[in-house]
Order: sequence, then structure tokens, then C-alpha cells
Amino acid sequence: MSPFDAALPSTEDLFSVIEAIHDNVAIVDHNGVMRWVSSCFERNYGISRDRIIGRTTYELEAEKVFSPSVAALVLKTRRVVTLTEATRSGQYNIVTGVPIYDDDGDVSFVVSYSVDMRYSRRLHEEYQKISALVSPNAPQTSGGLPFSGTMRAIAATIEKLAKVNTTVLITGESGVGKNVVARLVHHLSDRTNGPLVEINCAGIPAPLLESELFGYEAGAFTGASQKGKEGRIALADKGTLFLDEIGELPLRLQSKLLQVIQEKQIVKLGGVKPVSIDFRLVAATNQDLEALVEKKRFRSDLFFRLNVLPLWIPPLRERSEEIVPLCLSILEEMNAKYGTEKVFSEEVKRHLAAYSWPGNIRELRNVIERLVIVSSGGVIKTDELPEHMFRHQENPESPIGKSLPDALETFERRMILEAYKTCGTTTSCEGAGISQPRPPKIAKYKTSIQRGIAEGKFFRRSRKCPR
Repeated sequence: MSPFDAALPSTEDLFSVIEAIHDNVAIVDHNGVMRWVSSCFERNYGISRDRIIGRTTYELEAEKVFSPSVAALVLKTRRVVTLTEATRSGQYNIVTGVPIYDDDGDVSFVVSYSVDMRYSRRLHEEYQKISALVSPNAPQTSGGLPFSGTMRAIAATIEKLAKVNTTVLITGESGVGKNVVARLVHHLSDRTNGPLVEINCAGIPAPLLESELFGYEAGAFTGASQKGKEGRIALADKGTLFLDEIGELPLRLQSKLLQVIQEKQIVKLGGVKPVSIDFRLVAATNQDLEALVEKKRFRSDLFFRLNVLPLWIPPLRERSEEIVPLCLSILEEMNAKYGTEKVFSEEVKRHLAAYSWPGNIRELRNVIERLVIVSSGGVIKTDELPEHMFRHQENPESPIGKSLPDALETFERRMILEAYKTCGTTTSCEGAGISQPRPPKIAKYKTSIQRGIAEGKFFRRSRKCPR
């Protein structure tokens, strides 16, 4: 009896922990028989445990309970597999199957788990949007979200290059969504049923990166596992390998990667036998690779190999007409996440559209999530916006395009905040034309004043004020 068999029936706490995880967890034995599923699995797949346990994953796959079966692929390949699966109810999951080995190195069990289905659903919706956008008869909007000419062209390019089995290089500033584009390329390709393996070249220390990418044989180096390890490249067989921040890849590994791309073969650390690998490479960077080539920090031959299908994603500030629709879409997502029904005021929408968003979509998502959490009412107001947005907008206080009441409110807010910043109290700052008989106006911007104090931008005590 394996250690896994011994622990399975007696460790109640283990299953309590698994039940507490809001993912779909399943355990399949070496014959492909379903041995256990979580209650979350029951709910999300729309089938009871009684109709699952004791049946094979192959039967359930044939009945379209899920398709394809990740457990079947793990049993066949004997390694970790990640793929997109569809359920009988029309939902989509990103599911990972992990092999559990016995003492002889054979697969005795497969444990599978899937992430929140909404993630895959969003990818599917993006696919539908892109399909509509590139249609000759497509309208200027898709799903209520307008796209500029730039993004329409990018959408068309993504669909075209996804169908071609060659290397894609995605460039753009940090936060523009290069990883999302990479996932779309995979899911729109004919490799969508294969694994998508992602690795951030900047997120793994250089000494460990080689073994992560290429794997190693048992005992290849001091501290190496006696069972060896599959590399990320090998795990991407029949699928897509996404190398993010490829500009951070050390020169020594650039040479090895180039060889793998050219020969479609890989040799593990400590190994001698090359293994054929069929994968599609998608790379991304926020750096100027040509400049790195000139500085001898990036191999020119690797750059030319990567730059077959370049795709540049413009920053959000160059797509200003898309900002508000994108904000509304993210707000809807955050409302669903936190169980709220928040809306933006018209003034907030104008500020969101005017801001330059140096952190691009990543910053935008963070700001909106913060607003949903900290806003006090159902309507998100201007004084609840982060203070830095007002400092960095090109002209956030411009009255152009605003109604007279909105323009007056914007000007009044600025005067009050500047008065408090200078004097530490609005009651003593007669130079601003704001006196004690108007406390409602002071209270209206209390949140912004308190935030300024907390961030050290305002003085707590009065200084000499202009009179």
C-alpha cells in the first residue's frame, strides 16, 4: 500500500481543507477510475458524486461531462498537464492534472484541479469579440465595448497570427496586457487543447532558470531530486510555451534556447539523449530588444528568430477613447467579485478618461478595485479618486467639456485642497475665500483631505497663510 493509500481514508482534515478550496478537485487512480471529487466539482460540473465515483474518466469524457480529460492525458504522458476544458453545461475551465507517483516511479493517482471558470469564460468572450471585430460586416462595437482603429487592427492581427504555427514576439509597456494577448494567441490557435506553459524569465533567479526551462536528470547536480525533473519547455509539448520578460534571459541560456527553437529538441541537464519537442513559442518583453542587441546584452540571432511575427500593444494613453468603456467593463467585474452595485459619477468618468495611466491596464484595474472597496456609497465620486491621478493628469481641472455646475465643483475642490495643503486648516485661510460658514463644502472633500494628511502631503498645523 502506498503512502497515499494509507493517508486517503484516515486524514479527514485533509479533505476538509480540500473542501474549503473553491476549486474543482478530483482524484483518479491509475486505471482512470474516479475515486473522489470535491463538492465544488459536483456543483460546477452539474453532476452528483454518485454518478461520478467508480466510473472512468474516459466514460465521462465520452459523455461530455468534461472534454478533454486532463487525467487521461496525465496517465498517457506521465507528467503535469494544463489545458482548457469544456463542460457539458457550456462552461469553460482551465484545469491542471498532477501525477502522484508510487515507490516504483509509476503513476498511481492523478489529482486535478481547475481555476475559477469565469477566467476561461472571459477568454472565450474575448474570442467572440475578436471574431466579430475582424468580420467584414462587423460594427464598430462588440459586446458594448468600442475599439479604436488601432485595436481593431491588432484584433485582426491576433486572429491571423494565432492560426500560423510560428514564433510570436509581443512588445509593449509594462501593464498593457501582453500576457492576456499571449493566452489569446494560444486559445485561438489549433493548439488550444494542448498545454499553455508560462514562465517569467525575470521572476526566477538565474541559477535556477536553466533547470526550470530544460529540466534535469536524476543526480545531475548537488541537491537535485533523485527522480529528476521535467523542464517547462518539455511540458509545453503539443502546446504553447510563453516566455514573459524574455529580455531578462541570461546570454548563456539565450544560446540554448536558440538551439531548441531551431532543432525542436531538448537535452536535460546531466542528460545526453535529445528529446523531440513540438511547441509553439510566444515571447513578450517591455524592453527594446534591438537596443539590447547593440549593447551585446541580447543575441542578434535569437532576436531575429523571435521577431518573425512581431506584435506591438500600444499603451492605454494612446487609446483614450477606450478608457471609459474599459473602466465600465472592469467595474462590472469588480461588482460581481465583491457583491456590490457601484457606479461612476459622470465627473469620475471624465477624470478616468483624462488620466494618462502610466501603469496601463494593470494600474487601471487596481484603481477600480480600490474604488469599489473603499467608496462609501453606491456612486463613486471624484473625491474618492486617488490623489495621484490629479497630480499627473495633463489638465484634469480644465472646465472644457464640463457643465457649469461640474466646472464650479472641480474648481472649488481644487481651492479647498490647496488651502488645506498650504495652511493646514481651511478656517484660518481667508486668502482662499473659504470661511467657517461653509462647513458642508469642507466636509464634502473630507476624504481627500484625510488622505492627504495620511500620505504626508498636507500639514496638520497652520502655517502663515496669505491674507
